[in-house]
Amino acid sequence: MPIGYSAILLPQLSANNTLAQDDSTPEIVIDIEMGSWIASVHSLATPIGSFISGPLADYLGRRSTLLVSVIPVFLGWSILALAQSYPMLLVGRLLCGFATGILGGPAQVYIAETAEPNLRSLLIGAPFVSYSLGILIVYALGSVYHWRSVAWYGNVLPALATLAISFIPESPAWLLRHEKFPAALKALTFLRGNEIEAHKELNNMSERLERERATTKTNENIFQLCCQRVAIKPLIIVITFAALQILSGTFIVVFYAVDIIAEFGAEFDTRTAAIWTAVVRMLCTFIFCIILLFIKRRPILLLSGIGSGLSCLILSIYMFIKEGKSKTNVDIIVAGICLLTYIAFNTSLMVMPGIMIGELFPAKIRGRTAGAVFAAMNIALFVLAKGFPYIHVNIRMKGVFLMFAVASFLVSIFMFMFQPETKGSSLEQIEDYFSESNWLWFKRERKYKTVNNSNEEEA
Repeated sequence: MPIGYSAILLPQLSANNTLAQDDSTPEIVIDIEMGSWIASVHSLATPIGSFISGPLADYLGRRSTLLVSVIPVFLGWSILALAQSYPMLLVGRLLCGFATGILGGPAQVYIAETAEPNLRSLLIGAPFVSYSLGILIVYALGSVYHWRSVAWYGNVLPALATLAISFIPESPAWLLRHEKFPAALKALTFLRGNEIEAHKELNNMSERLERERATTKTNENIFQLCCQRVAIKPLIIVITFAALQILSGTFIVVFYAVDIIAEFGAEFDTRTAAIWTAVVRMLCTFIFCIILLFIKRRPILLLSGIGSGLSCLILSIYMFIKEGKSKTNVDIIVAGICLLTYIAFNTSLMVMPGIMIGELFPAKIRGRTAGAVFAAMNIALFVLAKGFPYIHVNIRMKGVFLMFAVASFLVSIFMFMFQPETKGSSLEQIEDYFSESNWLWFKRERKYKTVNNSNEEEA
């Protein structure tokens, strides 16, 4: 909800004829520069939370870190609801962004460490269904209620999250790394529902942990660990993919949904149209998570990049042809179909970084690097979100969607070359894959595919 909040806040603040909600809470008038800061400052604060989340997740535990993240999001929503000045809006957005940064990495790591291999993709993708649902909720509330009321409603979900987290155990992998075998066994038994299976799985985890510690120098820091072959490969894959995903417009369309739709020149309620984009995103995210149970990762990624790129390319060409001409209903329908098709294909690109972070990183650096990667992603997102209004002014929306198209095509090319197939593989098997010397997937596909298929059959 904080991520999508700017899309309903900015149009309400930018309207010169917007009336105050009451005499005690006067409206805040903003310009383009202020609006760009309100939209982007969330992403400026998120990296700070992400950097902190790694050490917190390793020190306090994954579950405890998630509970800590609730505090700043409560404060952020409350300050936004009570804001009477532009700086207060920024402070509220900063706190919400900070909270988002804290919870991102530990949430994905927790799910990766607790889920069974055959359910891991579904469960790692599930937070992105909630992500899309949050955008839909905030768009829907913003179309009916004043932005202050929407901010108050934003506190409901963190309260429910606090209640939900109280019913789950700490990550067994984290407990085992902190020499808490009985607690780890109890947690894993709760998660698996079978003490015998849990004991067997935990013994395997213990043996692997002992081998890891035997081959790891005690004085190695996180930088040295990340430079090892088993870590540097997934790091480069995830960071490159995340950069291209951000340039493909995944989050820009969320931040500026109403403004982008208004660019089409249609005479309809842009807020309602934005809600429909959120509906499409949520449904596609849900469908994508189900598809991950049956279809391998690589074909989905390749198809998503190509489909997203083609939709943006067609929309860009169409907007170029129609530039300066009056828009007809047919023009609006064509543009709308292209935009919704883009969102549908691009949804999987939005989900994949979380899945990749949970699956590809080796256990010894997973907690700390997950936060660092989320931080890097949000720094890049801040730069793009802050500069988007100026990019838009210079190259117009047709140029923006052309940029989205190029980035989407590059995603497919890069993933085809480097992304391994991880469906049905355990985290340990994925780690072993990256310990080999070759970088290119298609040169090792046959060997790894055979192992992967046999694992799926056993599962």
